Amino acid sequence: MTNWKKIILVLVLIGVVTGGIMIYRTFTKPHRDVTTEKAVSISAQAIFDAFKTDEAAANKLYLDKAIQLSGEVLDISTNQEGKTVVNFKTNDPLFVINCTFKTNPGTLKPGDTINFKGICTGYIPDANVVINEGVLVEL
Repeated sequence: MTNWKKIILVLVLIGVVTGGIMIYRTFTKPHRDVTTEKAVSISAQAIFDAFKTDEAAANKLYLDKAIQLSGEVLDISTNQEGKTVVNFKTNDPLFVINCTFKTNPGTLKPGDTINFKGICTGYIPDANVVINEGVLVEL
């Protein structure tokens, strides 16, 4: 076997091993538990205003961080995975803070003021701020 074939074989082997390690680490990574994380406390209106005013700055402050959100429930629904989704009211009737619960929060109704803790996954311009993996902190 010539030298260049040996080099290619070694490079392919290194690529396969590296890919295998990356896949293994991705699938065995533990899930985040928002209940044990220290959260940034903010009102639903304040986080909405932050994203609407300057999305880049708000991403630096809130994206992929635990957020403890307080606000008034606008409506409650269930997503396609069967999880409870609560939309928090903002001062703009076309925009909401969309929060998906990790576990069933129990009985909630529109107009309730609640504290919700979850992970901010971003802002959909001209739509809403999205927070997932949430738990009810208090009613």
